[in-house]
Amino acid sequence: MDGASIDVDALFSGVEAFLSSRRVEFDINEDSITYYATSISKHEEGLLIKIEHEHLPLVHSDLDRVGFVEGRLNDDRSALSVILQMWGSEHRRFLERLVEFTTA
Repeated sequence: MDGASIDVDALFSGVEAFLSSRRVEFDINEDSITYYATSISKHEEGLLIKIEHEHLPLVHSDLDRVGFVEGRLNDDRSALSVILQMWGSEHRRFLERLVEFTTA
């Protein structure tokens, strides 16, 4: 997907609304959202999501789906980074799993 066609501000607003609806306490400024072990920041190609937490409930194929690019998951599943380029039900479920895991 071409980074120029991605509305990063709309993605950012969507993620902010999603986190608020889940009652996640987070810090926000105009370019990033942080909560617990998670950082979500505006990137020229979408939203860069970075998480550091032991035993993340993911496998590499979770980051190889449409709407995710440059996904990296440490072999011991202690850190991930991925650029989110779209917001749909699959992406919401992905973030929901991470919110449940990192805020439990």
